Amino acid sequence: MKNEKISLDEAQLVMSKAIRRLETIIDEGDDAKMMNAGNCLSGLISRYSKLIETRELEKRLQALEERQNLKIVN
Repeated sequence: MKNEKISLDEAQLVMSKAIRRLETIIDEGDDAKMMNAGNCLSGLISRYSKLIETRELEKRLQALEERQNLKIVN
């Protein structure tokens, strides 16, 4: 992906896959891998929740802008 910007939908998909993979490592890995995967999972979940929050805010903003545009037209 180098320096390409990805959409929020693409980021959510990548993060979802990473979370599932980390869960597998935690279930099947040795202690060191489990600890590393747990730390990664913690950070990833934090960022994932921020992504979901951002997506929801974008949807709300878009709805408000659409309502405002309708008021201007009428």
